[in-house]
Amino acid sequence: MLQSLKAIKNRIRSIENTRKVTSAMQMISATKLNRLGNALSLSRPYFQRLQALLNNLTKGIDMAFNPFFKARPVKERIVLCVITSDNGLCGAYNNNIIHLAEGFISNYEKDKIRLVIAGKKGYNYFKKFYNDNILHAYLGLNGIFSQEVSDEIAKRLIDIFLSQEADEVHIAYTHFKNALVNKPLITKFLGIEQGAGEKIDYIFEPDILQVLQELVPKYLAMKIEFILLEAFTCEHSSRLISMKMATENAKDLLHQLTLLKNKVRQANITREIIEIISSAEALKG
Repeated sequence: MLQSLKAIKNRIRSIENTRKVTSAMQMISATKLNRLGNALSLSRPYFQRLQALLNNLTKGIDMAFNPFFKARPVKERIVLCVITSDNGLCGAYNNNIIHLAEGFISNYEKDKIRLVIAGKKGYNYFKKFYNDNILHAYLGLNGIFSQEVSDEIAKRLIDIFLSQEADEVHIAYTHFKNALVNKPLITKFLGIEQGAGEKIDYIFEPDILQVLQELVPKYLAMKIEFILLEAFTCEHSSRLISMKMATENAKDLLHQLTLLKNKVRQANITREIIEIISSAEALKG
């Protein structure tokens, strides 16, 4: 019984230390989620208006003159950019996006797919099966948005497309709906699909060619920025939920172990009293 009581106390101490860690991680994730959520909310209206503007400008216009819109009938080379986290402890966040990316890759022959990966979790997974297909990996981001990295990823994907290393570029990431709900998605990044519908008459100054030369790269850079903000916000949201559940489970387990410890202690006291009484009775003869 004494050994059992000692084991219970050691387990309580261990779980209490774990609870402190998960509680601290929960608070850190909440802070990061709040910061990134604000940045995402501020960037969303700008990105949506920019996207709507580009769609309206290209309605009913032959965009073959612009390399970002030029259709490539034969899709021989596909690049998929997969955005995961560098660290774990965020529930099914990484598994969901990796599973979605695997499903996308399975639609093509292996030698036609090339990968650009952001995040150690995705890189560690895909290098086991598609190491020769990985063009570049961005590691050590740790769920922290960097404008420099965002611009670098956008430039690399654009260069890959314009140099005709890829006929299409897609991005697999996690779309943020709210703090409790997110959804893994794959969106087409390049080539750009022009707006559908009737042509809208605009007066271009100096001309549409130069307007789009300025607008399209800004749109693509903003799209990568918005996608990264969504992905990182989802990462911290998932980690916050996971750490909150882990903290609550630790509290429940501590309560159960405390009750068990008290029962064992009471059993030990009862046993000792019985032993004393039995000894006293034996001495009386």
